[in-house]
Amino acid sequence: MHLISIQIMLLSDFSQAPLRAVIFADGVFGQLEGKTAQGVLRHSSVLETVAVIDRSLAGGTTGGVVAGTDVPIVASLDEAVEFRPEALVVALTESDYGESMDGRFLHTPRMPGDLPEFWWEQIHAAVRGGLHVISCLHLQLLTTDLVDLLAEGQRIIDVRRLHEELPKYSGRSHRTRARLVHVAGSDCVVGKRTTALQLQSAGRSRGVDVGYIGTGQTCLLVGASEGAIVDRTPVFHAAGLVEHLVQKADPRHDLLVIKGQASVMHPAFGGLATAILQGSQPDAVVFVHDPQREVRYHWEHLPIADPEDEIALVERLSGAPVAAIATRGRENVKNLGHLGLPVVDVLDGDGAAHLMDAVESTLERAGAPLRRSVAGCPETAASW
Repeated sequence: MHLISIQIMLLSDFSQAPLRAVIFADGVFGQLEGKTAQGVLRHSSVLETVAVIDRSLAGGTTGGVVAGTDVPIVASLDEAVEFRPEALVVALTESDYGESMDGRFLHTPRMPGDLPEFWWEQIHAAVRGGLHVISCLHLQLLTTDLVDLLAEGQRIIDVRRLHEELPKYSGRSHRTRARLVHVAGSDCVVGKRTTALQLQSAGRSRGVDVGYIGTGQTCLLVGASEGAIVDRTPVFHAAGLVEHLVQKADPRHDLLVIKGQASVMHPAFGGLATAILQGSQPDAVVFVHDPQREVRYHWEHLPIADPEDEIALVERLSGAPVAAIATRGRENVKNLGHLGLPVVDVLDGDGAAHLMDAVESTLERAGAPLRRSVAGCPETAASW
């Protein structure tokens, strides 16, 4: 038994990790909108997924969506009880909602707080059944009457809440130990988090003490050295908060990996992406791109920026070189070769190792070689 100490106190009252969890991703588990559920299933060190709720895929297993996994997909919490869960994780937001029409997924986002009846039913059933509820909803469940139904020791955790500390950016802070790699990308949902976590794993396999700075809800549910929901932060404080998180993690690691959000050239999210990029003060950048995507995710009227232009801009904004490009699929790897940088698929064979090679070489050339202090001592889930 050990106490999980998490920077934003997400799981601070739970005595043992990992927590056995049912992941609620109704209708979206196999879609891009299911990225949080998929990320928790693939990478979480603090949540053990014992079942996934998605009526559109019920009766199967998660292996058809996330290769290498074999967790049952069920139609309701009633069916998941036999797997002895301790928590229900609502791994989607109101804006992820969609419906199946003629065999196709139709994304029909809802406003914050406008929950479908089935969602309410499952959340209420979890509370009545004594489960903890960990929610990624924009709606803060702690402001609802669900609180009155909680038993002693039972908790509701709203993941998407404002960070307790909101410092202003100083630009004066310098790391004393860790090198930092920022994972940027050309759009939302192109694989930045997967790339970041695979890079972390590849570094740890070499005995490098690698930490992870979380900037979004999935990062916090997966496990991070430090983290915050940066898109909940006032723009004036966003870069300062990232700087603060990096400084807190710096003394504990030889290498830090931080995931950016969206794209610095995204008209809606460019400010957030730039704040994270500049606040992190990276030594190197990995750029994630899908060459088959021509328009922006959920902004189909907006084209994706030219990757060469964006890579150049990322380097100017960060003051750090782009070490490599990450993508998905061997055809995409081939199609991006003209950019003159190493291109890898981090889920294909030795792809993550090749990415780590590129990062180490770039740090060497930049005069910031990766330090190795005490090998083989990465943080555990208990050191969020």
